[in-house]
Amino acid sequence: MKNPPRLYTHRSGNATLGGVLLGIGALVAACVAGYAMWSLTQSPVAPTSADPIGVDEPEPMGIAQTESIEEILGAVQVYVQNKQYPQATTVLEHAAAQYPNDQELQFALGDLYMLQNLHEQAYRQYVLGIEIGPSSAVAEFTAGTLANMLDQLELAEMHYNESMRLDPKNPDTPIFLAAIQIKMNQLVNAKINLALAGKMSPDRAKIYVMRSEIAMRENNMVIALEQIRRAIDLEPTEVAWILQEARVLKRSGNAEQALNQLASLPQEYVDLPETAFVMAECYGMLGRPGDAASRLMDVAQKYPRDSKLAFEVALWLERTGERADAIEWAKKAIALGNERAGGWIESLK
Repeated sequence: MKNPPRLYTHRSGNATLGGVLLGIGALVAACVAGYAMWSLTQSPVAPTSADPIGVDEPEPMGIAQTESIEEILGAVQVYVQNKQYPQATTVLEHAAAQYPNDQELQFALGDLYMLQNLHEQAYRQYVLGIEIGPSSAVAEFTAGTLANMLDQLELAEMHYNESMRLDPKNPDTPIFLAAIQIKMNQLVNAKINLALAGKMSPDRAKIYVMRSEIAMRENNMVIALEQIRRAIDLEPTEVAWILQEARVLKRSGNAEQALNQLASLPQEYVDLPETAFVMAECYGMLGRPGDAASRLMDVAQKYPRDSKLAFEVALWLERTGERADAIEWAKKAIALGNERAGGWIESLK
């Protein structure tokens, strides 16, 4: 597997950042899955047959006491390459129980859980591996990322801090740590870590995007715009940065400019819900609620299962005076699981 997307590999100690802003969970989830697949297919000993155990299906207690950890990982490697995750899990769970003090097995099982999006189990395995020791920047970083995905922000902050202590020269860690601190509204600490990352790697656009977000929270639109434009200079084709610039322009009162900027994006990005929400707010600032409702309705047709979109359509239709249509859209939102729409309908009575 060439150029694998990953967080870290226990074997090399290298790291690549998959993506981080404020909503890093979904982006890191993809990165975690890619890393887990890569890690589990990098067994130090290649298996000798297509069937690693010698039968079509693995038997849970079929791991002989004489089998080495390398042989077990070789067996797991074949299952993972063939996407036979339940079989791989069975083998690794029993191996981890058989060798409870082997750190590499505990981490490998954590990687396998990550591959299956079992983040709570993966986090527990990483904590167990860290407790076995010795800890490493690699393991602490991965544990921190998993904790963030579980919305355990204090634990994530603790692991990232430890990762930085063990490897103070890696610019990725203070970036991820700053993202956690922004989510916790620890803006001073986030600034410190972004400054540290900027000294180590001044060409990381994400640093300036996050500084822009901090400036917006502090209501300093001049700095917010300056920082996001530095990010765009570094990565001019990154749509997320352009969307962030539009948000800053909108907050600065430049709704028309923000609209023009978003409208110039390729159509597939114009039709994203995140873009539509910002455009609707801009239309609202310009006194054009009908255009806001129309834009959201167009996008809602493309995302018929999005309850937030349906409810936003209802809100904007009501502002145009089309109450009956607004209520119908709110009912759609309720059917899709929106928790606010029902109370909103009641408030109209």
